[in-house]
Amino acid sequence: MSREIRGTDFKFTVDTSYGLNKDGFIAIGTESIVYKGLKTANEGGLQFSCVLKFKPKYVKENGVTVDRLKKFRDEELSIFDELQECRSIVRIFDVIEDIGDFSMPCDKIASKVINSDGYFCVVEEYIDGWSLEEYCREVSWKLRRAEQLENGLSKVVNYHDYSEAERRSIDLSYKNYENVIKYQGEIIQFMINLCEILEFVTEKKNILHLDLKPENIMVTKYGKELVLIDFGRAKRITKADRFAKVKLMPVDYSSNETVERMFQYGTLGYAAPECYAEAVEGTRFPFDQPVEKGRLSIESDIFSFGATFWECLNIFELVTGNKRFSTDSHDFYKENFLTDDAYCTRDLSFTSLRYHKKLEKIIRNCTRARNGNYLYIDDHDYYHSYAVLKKDIEEARNSAPTLVRAENLKVRNAFGMFGVTLAVAFSFLLMVVLYRLVGYGVATDKWNVLISDYNVTKFYKLDTLSNDLIKTASSSKQDSTYRMISAFTYQDGDIDDKEAELLVKLLKRMKNSTQLDEHIDEIMQHGNSKNFKEITSAIMTIETESQSEGYLIARSIYNAEVGKTGFIEAFNVLEKYKDDRRYKNAIIKLKNVLDNDDTIRLLADNRGVERSEIQEFLGGIGG
Repeated sequence: MSREIRGTDFKFTVDTSYGLNKDGFIAIGTESIVYKGLKTANEGGLQFSCVLKFKPKYVKENGVTVDRLKKFRDEELSIFDELQECRSIVRIFDVIEDIGDFSMPCDKIASKVINSDGYFCVVEEYIDGWSLEEYCREVSWKLRRAEQLENGLSKVVNYHDYSEAERRSIDLSYKNYENVIKYQGEIIQFMINLCEILEFVTEKKNILHLDLKPENIMVTKYGKELVLIDFGRAKRITKADRFAKVKLMPVDYSSNETVERMFQYGTLGYAAPECYAEAVEGTRFPFDQPVEKGRLSIESDIFSFGATFWECLNIFELVTGNKRFSTDSHDFYKENFLTDDAYCTRDLSFTSLRYHKKLEKIIRNCTRARNGNYLYIDDHDYYHSYAVLKKDIEEARNSAPTLVRAENLKVRNAFGMFGVTLAVAFSFLLMVVLYRLVGYGVATDKWNVLISDYNVTKFYKLDTLSNDLIKTASSSKQDSTYRMISAFTYQDGDIDDKEAELLVKLLKRMKNSTQLDEHIDEIMQHGNSKNFKEITSAIMTIETESQSEGYLIARSIYNAEVGKTGFIEAFNVLEKYKDDRRYKNAIIKLKNVLDNDDTIRLLADNRGVERSEIQEFLGGIGG
């Protein structure tokens, strides 16, 4: 056995100085295990970095064994050869069909060992940088980091495992105007660059990529240029026939997706609706759209383009708002997005209000739900070329807000300090007023869109957008805005802990509310009896002198259940409001908190009565 692979002119080894576990591992692709490698001339000399992609020689596709090596030689390699003149396409250095006596254990695969019996090796250019997903998540917003362990290795720490102080610092960074505008500018430039790459790939070379996603777009460390990788799903088209046909066997959408039986051609969450396989009898196809399944086109890649940049602009909210996305975005997309409403026609309703409105329109057009005309060139609701898409993105860039540049020193010195201070103060106030006016209007438009087809999977959008509405509302509009939000939240009956926490968070933003007591009462009247521990804990964080009915009941539940104190006061409150039907759920919760042997004994001793009298009283509540 050997840890060295010999090619035509070079020998290759895995770079065991790289990676969290110092094993060279980079990632697992759809059909490959990827390691960082070292390339050395057979006669010795300097070593250069490369990527070693170990691909299985045979795979199961739709229940049939496929010679993956032959398919790679006949299809992918010729596609790569045609694209090598473009510097923004990853280069292939070698294809080693027989890796000899190379053998390496790998805990990332079922067989546990990579050797010549099961794998061949494709040697590619190593891009010194990050995937677009890593760039957005780690470089831009610091939502994931590596932490050193005692053994010299490292582990990945996600945002949700950060300390409270770290999370607060990250959140403040995202709320900073300059940070958001700078990030928007980078994303727009990446979109333009990718359009240029795909225009070459598709409109000059007649090749569809068919697996566009943030993990397949690299950002170079020096220059921040994009490089497109992983053409394992690519298909040829012609000028005359602009479609590629693929056949996928029907799948069971109620089961887990596997490499052997994928739901779609591409990657779940990014692949267009027409890329998905038929559903087997007894399960439902996720989309109700007039598409010919398996008929793929430039519109399919453009859908993935839009989904990719939708994720980039939403990455902060997706990660911080959902731990599941933070650790497993594939399962998150399957669980929450595999429906018409969520998957298609994506908007930016829960991103920062500072993102340009035109970006949302572009992404919505890219990911628009299919109609019977979506492939027609004359249907301008959809993009059919990267040239038109790029033009729209450039227009968005040219009209988007930019960072305020520092004033010229000579000009600044020409003004007296008082004048400058006054001008700055006036400008700041003007910006605040304009921001509130424009921001509130934008947030209201997005709110109306959201509630028109709302479902529970969009709660994180509701949360963010509600905060934006309160934040941008004038003081005179805050109470009415809150009422609009709370009325929508209450319309389905009882609210759970997340909905209550949302409303409390809004109340804490409303510094001058004259109706705070009334709002707290409403929360307690609509609370779900299963969630009052969390609901009252949230209410207790509000700084108030309130003595409203709802607040007194909330305080009693909180003190008795969380603080394990105040049982006498809680019992007094229970006696007072036991017949008030407005607080039925809260009263039942308070009764249940007090209904235990130790508390009943305490109450009986305090009242100088038999325990049976307290028990009888409690037993008569909620019946």
